[in-house]
Amino acid sequence: MKGRYEMGGKHAVSLPNPSDPHRFRKTVAGFCMVVAPLLLLFSMVVESRIGTSEESFVIGKVGDPDTGSLEQMLLVAGLVLMVPAILGLMHILREREVAFGHVGGAVALIGLLVLPFAWMVGMVVLAIGLYRARAAQAATAASIALAAALLAAGGAFESEVLGIIGSAVMLVGLGGGGLTVLGESDADWEHTPEHKGSRPLAGMH
Repeated sequence: MKGRYEMGGKHAVSLPNPSDPHRFRKTVAGFCMVVAPLLLLFSMVVESRIGTSEESFVIGKVGDPDTGSLEQMLLVAGLVLMVPAILGLMHILREREVAFGHVGGAVALIGLLVLPFAWMVGMVVLAIGLYRARAAQAATAASIALAAALLAAGGAFESEVLGIIGSAVMLVGLGGGGLTVLGESDADWEHTPEHKGSRPLAGMH
C-alpha cells in the first residue's frame, strides 16, 4: 500500500457519485486540493498584483474594481475551492493529531474570510499535523508550510515573485496530496494510513 501522499497511487480515480457520500467527499476534497492552488497560481501569473498584498486573499475584498475580471474570477474560484481542500486536510487528521487538524483548519478557514495571514498560519499548523500524524511525506508537509511562509512574505513585502513562487510550491505540496487522495482507496480515505517513510521530529510524539 502506498502512503497517503505518494504520487501515483494504485487505485484508479473515479468520478464523484453523490449517491456514495464517502467517495463523493473524497473526490471533491482531492479535486479541490489540486485545483485550488492551481487557480491561485494562474491568477498571480495573469496579473501579478493579485496575491501580493495582505488583503488580496480575503474573499470579501477581492471585488476591487482596479483588478481585472479574469484575475478576479481565478482568485475567487481558487479561494472558494480552498475551503473543501482545507476540510479535506482536516478529515485526514481526524484520527491522529486531531488538535492540529481542528485548530489549523479553523484558523485557515477564518483567514480565508477575514484575515489572510491567518490562512497561512493555519496551513502551517495543518502541515505540522500531517507530518506528526505520519500521514504525509516530509517533503509534502514541508512544501505546504514553506508555501504558506512564502505567500505571507509576499504579502508583507508586496513581492510578485514571492507570491508566484509560494503559489507554485503550494501546488506541489497540496496538489500532490490531492492527486494521492484521488487515487487512494475508499478505505484509506476513511482511515488514514500511516506513511512508513515519515518519522516525527525530535521531541514530537
